[in-house]
Amino acid sequence: MAARERLREYLETQVGEDGCVRGQCESRVLESVLSLHLLEQLGLYPEVRGKILGYLRAQCIDERVDPLHAVLRRHALGESTRKDPEVLRAYLARFNHFTHRRKRMMFSVLMAVLGLAPFDPGLTKDDFSGSGEEKYQSWVHVTVAALRILHAMGSGHPEWISPEDEELLTVTQSTNGTREKPLLANILALLALRHFPRHHLSVQNGIDRLVSVQNADGGIIPFITGMGIFCTATAGLALVEAGARRALLHRMADYLVGEQQPDGGWAYVQGVHQTDVDDTAYCLEFLRTLEPARYSQAIARAEAYLVDMQGSDGGFPTFVAGSKPEIAMTAGALNALAPNREQHAALITRGIRYITAHQKADGTFERSWSLSETNAIFRALLAMRLLPESASGLRQEVKRVEQASLEYLRRSQNEDGGWGQRASDASDPISTSYALIALSHFDEHATRERGVRYLVHQQQADGRFPSIPDQAGPRPIAYNVPVLSDIFALLALNHVLAMPACLEAREDASC
Repeated sequence: MAARERLREYLETQVGEDGCVRGQCESRVLESVLSLHLLEQLGLYPEVRGKILGYLRAQCIDERVDPLHAVLRRHALGESTRKDPEVLRAYLARFNHFTHRRKRMMFSVLMAVLGLAPFDPGLTKDDFSGSGEEKYQSWVHVTVAALRILHAMGSGHPEWISPEDEELLTVTQSTNGTREKPLLANILALLALRHFPRHHLSVQNGIDRLVSVQNADGGIIPFITGMGIFCTATAGLALVEAGARRALLHRMADYLVGEQQPDGGWAYVQGVHQTDVDDTAYCLEFLRTLEPARYSQAIARAEAYLVDMQGSDGGFPTFVAGSKPEIAMTAGALNALAPNREQHAALITRGIRYITAHQKADGTFERSWSLSETNAIFRALLAMRLLPESASGLRQEVKRVEQASLEYLRRSQNEDGGWGQRASDASDPISTSYALIALSHFDEHATRERGVRYLVHQQQADGRFPSIPDQAGPRPIAYNVPVLSDIFALLALNHVLAMPACLEAREDASC
């Protein structure tokens, strides 16, 4: 298919000399507004502030789709309306992820810091302890400590602040602080530390690094500065299946092996030490698909890492063993371990049982780091097709779950042939790519053909597939890594073209 060849050629140009696909993030309103507020409070960097304001003025945000950023933009530009606090409350009330308590607390504090709402008198010190919630990754400890300080200072409870909180936040402003912690956590740390004059040098150092990540459009990079490891692993998997040059693929794989952490896992970007299941699963898949003998040691260490991450209920978390498991993470780990499924038969069986037990009534699963329903669906469906022979008793349950997801895909396909992030949302290329990966394993020629035609028609002259922001962080706030839509479009075309019917007609645009 010509569309796949153009896309393969474009993705090959995104691989750096070191083998990394950078996966840079576009600017986001949330971090831009918070950075602007911080710099205004301190009276620093007027030129940087002017560029941020220029970025905000240039943003056209549909409040029906993104009420949070619409309200924040209006506030920063002095255009707030009386309804804005209620718009934010309604937005947060819809968030039902397992981290909802912490996220609602975070945005309650941020709205108060920005002057959009008063500090909530109902929040107590215990609300900032994390008691009863999942085990935290490193940057969440920073976020919670910063929020505790901000709320304590704003609500008149300085006695809530401990020396340990201050020490933790000052450490984030060390030489490598911004690289190890997501940018939002660093901005919150700086907002908190500005209350303590004795930490002015740490604040100044942190602000100097913050302004260094201002994008050319004047906005501030969101949440994380990039997803180089994740993008390299997924792009590598797509490119090896599309027939890219072996030398290029080896360069990508060697880069990833060099970034493997001592625990056998991978982080999402170079310079971060917090490993996670998602990146490790994709890195493992790519290395094994490319050349398992050459990368056998890295593969073995990654397998051991994933095995250790499974919880007693069969699920896998994102970051920390023993924390709340997630469907997409569980499916990703099972897919990565599948080539040795008889060796890991008990583990895979427990994982598939966890997936089948957590499907929603409409055929979907919880959304994870992607905002698209079809992302978790394709990962779950791929995992369930790997059922070990020893787990034949689960086959009927797997068939039921597959059928429910297939019915969702049929029902949610739009008239133009594509899929949106949720049923009734407008079609976009990356959600459609996820759906096509899932459909490539079913005898659904008409549904799949319409989807492929929609996707192919979205391709740009240079081979790219621009799409809407798909990644979420902090969940459910969207941020955009443009190259991801290209990567998953290539993965989708690979899956479709691998089907027997398409092998006979590779030049047919419907395949």
